[in-house]
Amino acid sequence: MFDIKCKREGCLYNKNQNCTAKEVEVTKDTSCKTYNPSNEKEIGMVEKVDQPPIRKDIDVACTADCLFNHENICEANGITVQTCDNTTCPNCCTYLPK
Repeated sequence: MFDIKCKREGCLYNKNQNCTAKEVEVTKDTSCKTYNPSNEKEIGMVEKVDQPPIRKDIDVACTADCLFNHENICEANGITVQTCDNTTCPNCCTYLPK
């Protein structure tokens, strides 16, 4: 996987909307199991600036019934994770049903 974007504010691994986790796991319901709440207080609104991809060699484990899931590894070139539908955990928004 080349590009892992994270739009979940308050996650320990979210740095300028890039995921810095060493491993990423997406569950069957597309939740990001890697999500880890940050203890840092968010200070006001910071303008989000797209950054170049910072991850080039990381596999994303996935158990969702998704078009990109091949033997429980995501084969998409990149994924975007963000909080959807007022849930606590962020979800993989790149999900495409088979």
